[in-house]
Amino acid sequence: MSSSPIVVPLVRELVKENITEIPNRYIRTTCHDYEEDHSHSDDYDSAAAEYDIPVVDIEGGLLSGESESADPELEKLHSACQDWGFFQVVNHGISSLVIDKLKLEIHNLFELPLEEKKKIWQEPGDMEGFGQQFVVSDEQKLDWLDMFYITALPIKMRKHQLFSGIPLQLREALEAYSLGLKNLNMILLRKMAKALKMDPNEMEELFSDCLQRRKMNYYPPCPKSEQVIGLSPHSDAGALTFVLQLNETEGLQIRKDGKWVPVKPIPGALVVNIGDMIEVAVEHKMMSSFGSSPIVVPSSVHELVQENITEIPNRYIHDHNEDHISDDSTANYSIPVIDVEGLLSGESVLADSELQKLHSACQHWGFFQVVNHGISSLVIEKLKSEIRNLFELPLEDKKKMWQQPGDKEGFGQHFVASDDQKLDWEAVETYSLGLKNLTMILLGKMAKALNMDADEMEGLFNDCLQTMRLNYYLPCPKSNQVIGLSPHSDAAALSIVLQLNETEGLQIRKDGKWVTVKPIPGALIVNLGDMMEILSNGAYTSIEHRVMVNPTLERLSIATFHATNPDAEFGPALSLIDHPHKPSLYRRETLKKYCQNFFAHKHNGKSTNLEFMRIQNVDQFS
Repeated sequence: MSSSPIVVPLVRELVKENITEIPNRYIRTTCHDYEEDHSHSDDYDSAAAEYDIPVVDIEGGLLSGESESADPELEKLHSACQDWGFFQVVNHGISSLVIDKLKLEIHNLFELPLEEKKKIWQEPGDMEGFGQQFVVSDEQKLDWLDMFYITALPIKMRKHQLFSGIPLQLREALEAYSLGLKNLNMILLRKMAKALKMDPNEMEELFSDCLQRRKMNYYPPCPKSEQVIGLSPHSDAGALTFVLQLNETEGLQIRKDGKWVPVKPIPGALVVNIGDMIEVAVEHKMMSSFGSSPIVVPSSVHELVQENITEIPNRYIHDHNEDHISDDSTANYSIPVIDVEGLLSGESVLADSELQKLHSACQHWGFFQVVNHGISSLVIEKLKSEIRNLFELPLEDKKKMWQQPGDKEGFGQHFVASDDQKLDWEAVETYSLGLKNLTMILLGKMAKALNMDADEMEGLFNDCLQTMRLNYYLPCPKSNQVIGLSPHSDAAALSIVLQLNETEGLQIRKDGKWVTVKPIPGALIVNLGDMMEILSNGAYTSIEHRVMVNPTLERLSIATFHATNPDAEFGPALSLIDHPHKPSLYRRETLKKYCQNFFAHKHNGKSTNLEFMRIQNVDQFS
């Protein structure tokens, strides 16, 4: 599957020049099936009406525990593979939050200034990066698209220099989406094996560590769309290809019974294409559309704020039945504050007292703030300063930036926008090392309070997975109708939050009420995730939390998540289990499968991961 593509210019740059004539290299008048490829609209509409592309229901059908639902859906899948090689899937288990995040970040990727794109351009002889594939001569006709191609899984196959060069937020979104697709891919392949009466173990062995690559396509509008093709007719080389359409612009067509049939995307669905590897390949192509751009997503929150809207678009409005309104209960609760220097004090009375406070906070709250945490205020202030510079916090300054085409549009969705920002990474790396040290201190003390083997905790987290997410919550004129971050619990063991300004918004659910967290200057907020509830065998609790938005002020925070060593299997600490007096409440699982489940479900309230790991529910999720 290798090629040595010639580097070609970006179509987007041509479009920016408001061209009226298409460069000859893109014109397909000599294409052997030109007339057919650009069929008349009447033929197009006729084909659309004549053919009904199959739709397969994953969770409501294929995975249904009732044979009355599962068997017909399996037959539908089998028929789609035999007769079409192409279908759409609904209820596929990949969270809409994950998909919406990915859509936004891909949009931001293609909005990067040209100089930033050049940093992640295809290298000569390589397919990955910005460019086009299979361009092998200077005379070859080009497709009317821009493409970014990258290996997602397995991790060992990634080009790490390229992967680390894309924006951080896009990397996070790709990670989540990749895990969801890996799970969906295996579900479909197992069901195909069943329909084919194939040994499921054989299919499992072939694809358990499959190669997963991501191709992000941007089809700019073309003033003479009848002269160009977005993507030439072809079949795919892989086994299964999943297509996520980022907006409602049609363009994808498949060849069925000698006719080109347009694919009308179903909101929330994924398009699945059987490739050559499955040996029932379907030829398909992408047509360019005049006046509409398939990558552009609906207005971002930035753009909405810029327009000084007074009415909130319906897609952002949350149902009042979601317990959305903040409770006036803050005064009745005092969120625990832990003094880390006290925990480490050589005076046993002080250290023991602080340890008991920590233990109580983990048992009854799953949430606390830490002071005297050992991370230099200079490091924190430096990080805050760099992030503020990154976002240009004053709203008027942001508006000026948004109005400058190609300047810093989408700026703030990732940490690094140029090589000149190395200080940002130095601040981030210094802060990350400080958090790693703080995390190990807290975990060590939690192990002591739980009477857990300290070496066991050390072994699980000495090479822990640390991920960082920067959150930017814009003001909203009707903040009672929207939510910044939906209620959820975190999948990791510990989440540590640094708030960059004084705007309140973070709330935790305590005794059925939403309690606003008032950040203490210089403190860090610590949140116990589902992984810690599992490791403690239920002794400690993860906390459900959400973020509300302010009508006039923006809020910024950096959340850093700490999970076990990616190569380690985890479950309740072995030193805490004493059958039958202290039976294990949760099973043991790899971090990979744990994350797959987390990202494959929509989150509204506490994560499904606890139920996924709970022993009596193993069969339900397996």
